[in-house]
Amino acid sequence: MSEICKKLDASISKYIRPLTFPVVVKFVKEGEAIPEKAKVPTKALGYPIAICQAMTIARKYGWTLAMYKEDQACPLSHVILGYAEEPDFIKGGSVIKPLYVDNDEAAVKTQASTPKMPTADTQCIVLAPLHLATFDPDVVVCYGNSAQITRFVQGALYKVGGYIESRFAGRGACGGEITVPYSQDKCNVIVPGGGERVFALTGDDELAFAMPASWIDRVMEGLEATHKGGVARIPTPAAGVMMKPAFPKYYWELETYCGLREKG
Repeated sequence: MSEICKKLDASISKYIRPLTFPVVVKFVKEGEAIPEKAKVPTKALGYPIAICQAMTIARKYGWTLAMYKEDQACPLSHVILGYAEEPDFIKGGSVIKPLYVDNDEAAVKTQASTPKMPTADTQCIVLAPLHLATFDPDVVVCYGNSAQITRFVQGALYKVGGYIESRFAGRGACGGEITVPYSQDKCNVIVPGGGERVFALTGDDELAFAMPASWIDRVMEGLEATHKGGVARIPTPAAGVMMKPAFPKYYWELETYCGLREKG
């Protein structure tokens, strides 16, 4: 297990407590070897799958997967993740209108704002559960509920302040999970898209947080420090659980009888 992955796994397990494994993402350059136990979908399954499906398999089943171009079934992700150059015909929004927008102008605007990796960086993408990763990550992605993602945001901002600035389009979430943190070297909050919910069974209550390798130490330090404050914790501390309960007036007579309320 990679040393940095070991430390991060311990930090996330203690302070975030996610229901599924955090996932390590690695861009394997041409000539580099993939992890020995990595499963290649076209060989292990006999057919390609979408990157969002691979993410779910890694975070729920604990598989390590190596996604070459021929293993990637989603054509949109070919462009977003750098397996292929963006063709001119989709720059006009042909894959967006009428599925997501009403008019050509909106379709062009949405496609132009879709994150895209340089194709030179993508030979193969490896995904592995954090606790089993034998390699250092380029990106780490963790799914959780809104409270858990809030804790990641608090940890990431502890040293630097400001805001986590993320963009959402309801589609192409793999760009937010992988392309943005890798190519822009920034943490990102992701609202999973429709395709990920349909094909990868991402829960309707799930969000995701992604961090590039350069932010890992900063996030770990921030999670520990903000946890010590006592308010920013998982599970979220509920003040009401330590307060004296107030019952409606219909209970007052019984409270008096039990010595819990003064007469009068």
